Amino acid sequence: MKIQRQLKTTYGLAISLAMFASPVFLASAQDAQTPPPARSISTGQKATIEGLVTGRSGPQMWVKTGDSPRLTVILSDSTKATEHGGFLGMGRKDYGITQLIPGLSVKVEGTYNSDHQLMAQSVTFSRNSYRTASAIDAGLNPVNEQLGQQQDQLASNKRDLEKSQQDIAKNSQDIDSTKQGLATTTQATTQNTQQIGQTNTRIGTLDQYDTKDSLTINFANGRSTVTKKDKDALTDFVTKAANTPGFMIEVQGYASTVGSAALNQRLSAERADNVLAIIQQSGAVPLTRILAPAAMGTSNQIDTDHTRKAQAQNRRVVVTIVVNKGIAGGTTGS
Repeated sequence: MKIQRQLKTTYGLAISLAMFASPVFLASAQDAQTPPPARSISTGQKATIEGLVTGRSGPQMWVKTGDSPRLTVILSDSTKATEHGGFLGMGRKDYGITQLIPGLSVKVEGTYNSDHQLMAQSVTFSRNSYRTASAIDAGLNPVNEQLGQQQDQLASNKRDLEKSQQDIAKNSQDIDSTKQGLATTTQATTQNTQQIGQTNTRIGTLDQYDTKDSLTINFANGRSTVTKKDKDALTDFVTKAANTPGFMIEVQGYASTVGSAALNQRLSAERADNVLAIIQQSGAVPLTRILAPAAMGTSNQIDTDHTRKAQAQNRRVVVTIVVNKGIAGGTTGS
């Protein structure tokens, strides 16, 4: 009886962990690197495709669809990016193509060029899909750490299950119960497998960039206005960035812990948006080279002291120049 109780407890723990960990499980498999088959596609042919954004580099965006593991979509400043949300999905909000980040489920309408690449006229996505992709983009490092812990725990539970099987095999009366528990575990694993592929695509494409340079702009308490001095420095920074082959620009806004959480989240968003507006006004960087601005709130505090000097360092926007590893000579390219 003691062995039977141990088996039930071990199986219950393993099944719960498998169901909890599967949505964020990270596998090592990468998308195929071959273009979609030409089939009967002709130049100028109109098409509408739906899929998951797996990567971006300048005007090129890669989408995984039901027919192709890696379809190349060409973006331009005239490409419309629209979010649907609200009651019954009737709400609409137009964005720039900077919002098209890896992990986003999209619907693309356009025409094929002679290289079988889809020239995008419009891209639509849901509000919930964008929130999910943004959360993954902003929290990649914490997610990876959590995944490692969950994988270690699953490996430990697997070893416990194997030992329990050996013990129970000695008792013929418990064999039927053991088989039933194993069948339940296998069924739960099979159901979770379908979700693993989507999570791999979202998370696996987010570490494909190398950081080349960064600029930090600080703000007064409760303010989101960029000073003239910082505006000039920012303009010079992005002008130099334009000389970096294959560059992309990332903008992240932060706030200090002074004030309410809602106020700090709004301030971090306004600061990031104001910096992005200056970058666009400079004319040195096309929209296709800018990643979606991120409002990071009070995360990643530089100094946790409550002194005025310490908190002033946390009210900032960080502008980062990144380059795709494939272009920079890294081991992982889009």
